[in-house]
Amino acid sequence: AVREGIPFVVAATLIATVAATWRRWAGWAGLVFTVWVAWFFRDPDRDCPAVEGTLYSPADGLVTAVDEVDSSWHLTGRATRVVIFLSPLDVHVNRAPVNADLVARRQEPGRALPAFLVAGAGENARQLLGFNARMPHPSPGNDGAVPIVVVQIVGFLVRRIVTWRWPGETVRAGDRLGMLRFGSRTDLLAPAGTVEVLVRPGNRVVGGITPVARFIRH
Repeated sequence: AVREGIPFVVAATLIATVAATWRRWAGWAGLVFTVWVAWFFRDPDRDCPAVEGTLYSPADGLVTAVDEVDSSWHLTGRATRVVIFLSPLDVHVNRAPVNADLVARRQEPGRALPAFLVAGAGENARQLLGFNARMPHPSPGNDGAVPIVVVQIVGFLVRRIVTWRWPGETVRAGDRLGMLRFGSRTDLLAPAGTVEVLVRPGNRVVGGITPVARFIRH
């Protein structure tokens, strides 16, 4: 389990104990809630296939949009975006989508609108992680470095983003990046025209396991 969950589990246990002294059914309800809180902070080990040139899902959840957007941080210009909504039932640990160097990290304040609203959640607080990945077959004169951005976005129930990685670190596909609490959203951005998207809205994805895109060979 993720260590960030310990205070929540302790608090839920205390509430369940107090509730049990009041009514038996309240104690049982508190116990169920405590088990759910502990389960929410689960952090299963994952063995990422790490196929060269493949980008894997940075989160567990439901793909709610695949589109192109304008990007002005780390990745500048048009970007292909995969939007993943995490419900309170999903694993909330985010993972690196590809072997890459983490070169930038940025926090942006904002609101906490429901994360499943693709447009509305654009106003939500977020943390951006900027990576430089390597295209497997770069064209002559190109060093093959490709900017990739993972965006951790708060949702209606989320008030904190936890990140365990800092600029200067090198990550492998599937490595843990951090976590979001109690329902949120994770976006993956790559330069438009550099990747072929392998998922579509409505698909379920598993962080560090499901291929969501692959670099286009030029």
